[in-house]
Amino acid sequence: MSKRARRALWTAVAVVALVGPAVVFVGRHGVGAGELVDLGVVLTGLVATVLVVVTTVGASRLRSLTTALGIDRVMSGHRWLGVAAVALVGGHLGLAVIERPKLLNPFAASLGIQFGYAAFAGMLLLAGAASWGRRRGTRYEWWARLHVAAAALALLLAGLHVVWLGDLLEDPVMRVVLSALALLLLAVLARRWVWRPLFTQRGAYVVYGVRHEGPEVATLALTPVFRRRGLRFAPGQFVWLRLHRRAVGVQEHPFTIASSAELTDRLELTVRATGDFTRALARMEPGRKVWLDGPHGSFTPETPDRVDGLVLVAGGVGITPMMSMLRTLAERGDRRLHRLVLAERPDQPLFGPELEVLARRLDLEILRTAGRRVDADLLAEVLPRARGRLEYYVCGPPSLLSGTLAALDQLGVPPGRIHSEQFGWTGALPVASSPPAPRTGDVPAPRRTRRGDAAPADSPADRLPTHPSFPIPRIDEDSGVGRGRVGSGSADGGRS
Repeated sequence: MSKRARRALWTAVAVVALVGPAVVFVGRHGVGAGELVDLGVVLTGLVATVLVVVTTVGASRLRSLTTALGIDRVMSGHRWLGVAAVALVGGHLGLAVIERPKLLNPFAASLGIQFGYAAFAGMLLLAGAASWGRRRGTRYEWWARLHVAAAALALLLAGLHVVWLGDLLEDPVMRVVLSALALLLLAVLARRWVWRPLFTQRGAYVVYGVRHEGPEVATLALTPVFRRRGLRFAPGQFVWLRLHRRAVGVQEHPFTIASSAELTDRLELTVRATGDFTRALARMEPGRKVWLDGPHGSFTPETPDRVDGLVLVAGGVGITPMMSMLRTLAERGDRRLHRLVLAERPDQPLFGPELEVLARRLDLEILRTAGRRVDADLLAEVLPRARGRLEYYVCGPPSLLSGTLAALDQLGVPPGRIHSEQFGWTGALPVASSPPAPRTGDVPAPRRTRRGDAAPADSPADRLPTHPSFPIPRIDEDSGVGRGRVGSGSADGGRS
């Protein structure tokens, strides 16, 4: 099934889940004269309840969902559905007070009404935690814990409100509908918070080396504890990594897979040091166990028969998914023409020698912007006139994404051919803040590498492996500790 078909299927499922219970209720009870306010109270509360369930399920890392829609779409939908749920709960409360003014005083109301007020307060706390987490400089670990705790509190109180009042549960059909929603929610939460973190063997890995890519960037090399349980992924996907096997109170962060999808006996994550967690990753000793949840994401290339070539635009560590794509294409012997545009820090070029090798193994044109802004003029220099059969992948911080997407739109690239993924804040990109076409001497001219220009045939670079790695240790599947020789690696670098 294609990406578009999977997206359409999940969209249809979400629409049915959101409007289905309300349609069932109206079909069962109809709309009586003079009962509009009462109907509004019920429908706003019912739709808000469904929204809370759908929002929670969508954020519970269902691989089929994140693979179909992509993590950016899933989390964007999660935020907007959450805002809609808070607004509907506020409307539900307002209409209830209009219908029965004595409810304005929650302390004089019944326990079920008090649960409703408390649930609304919990949702406001949840919305505040979400807004706080989007501020630059916020510690991800504390925000994530507060967000999860507030969501659990709001869910529990909302459920108590519905059960304690019992109005909706008196109808046998609505009782079945709401019970099905509750069971779905409990199953998803149990899988997310109990089964996967505590019991599943899939995703258990052992560190067997750390490789420097730059002063602040390193690659963590992993091998699966259970050989037959290793992750199978598509190039461009990512995983969540945790250091401990516990259900709650454990830090976990997302990292894009950098290795080739053709190599199932190892997996590599390239990270930049931006916090305590990533620095700890880069200081890991061989033999340390970690747990991965994934793969997730739809930032993956289409099949070759549908696309004439890829245009990859990366900023900083945003090159990580591109490396997975290029390494996979090289392993598969892909013969199409591809283009890579790099907006990288001049003092921290990443994967330089390997990109030279990839430019020789693939039909790959590399353009390093050398400080020039990624805009329509720059992209027009590397793109052919016929752009309809190309696929465009853009990954990096917000500044790169906004500029590149605007440039592609200006060049008339069909939106359906553009795929983007945003990394978190990683510092200023080496791009000019002035308009394009800098004056001579202000910014170096962009540097290009084409196939045949990368290195002479007898260059040492030609003998470098396309996917540098470490020797694979033998793993004791009971202890997860590697035996035998482990490749050397060092301690600095990482990215969160």
